[in-house]
Amino acid sequence: MSFTQNKETREAEEALVREFQAGNLEAYDKIAEIYQKKIYALSFNLTRNPMDAQDVTQEVLLTLFKKVNTFKGKSAFSSWVYRITLNATYMKLRSKKKEPNVSLEELLPAYNTSGYQQDKIQDWSENTESLLFANETREVIQKAVDQLPEKEKVVFLLRDGEGLSTEKVSEILDLTVPAVKSRLHRARLFLRKKLSPYFEEYQSQREKK
Repeated sequence: MSFTQNKETREAEEALVREFQAGNLEAYDKIAEIYQKKIYALSFNLTRNPMDAQDVTQEVLLTLFKKVNTFKGKSAFSSWVYRITLNATYMKLRSKKKEPNVSLEELLPAYNTSGYQQDKIQDWSENTESLLFANETREVIQKAVDQLPEKEKVVFLLRDGEGLSTEKVSEILDLTVPAVKSRLHRARLFLRKKLSPYFEEYQSQREKK
């Protein structure tokens, strides 16, 4: 489930938002229908908890209902919903436990003095998006993604999971484009190393067939 949308969809959605801001409650029902599953999917990818994702979904839909008049259209409505969803999800996570202290540097590939990687690592990062949704590898990748620090994790989920552009992710997270690229690069390096043993075994099994 993705927030990605074309121009026609965005214009139709903006018309619904204007109708709702004018007091048309049927327009809100349509907006809720469009976003309910999307909000749940994004929150679940961060919490891995169905009940938490349901709570966040209800909270976000309520926020949209109560605060739609504060949306000024300076960014896409979907970006606004993204930010509200992320904020609500992080509030939920913070209310349950502290963020684990994960050192990304310790998990990134090591390099020798000549600048080459010390470990032999299977490079699958160019196919990240397709692999993320392949049934055979989904569970393995999700477990690895869950180990990412939150800053890198949310960039990876928005950019590679949702398929958003780097510029869109930059807008949603209020980061510079270089900062988004840097975090995405670090996330991919981490996942490449973490998943290398699995894909080496996967490739070996395919070659035996």
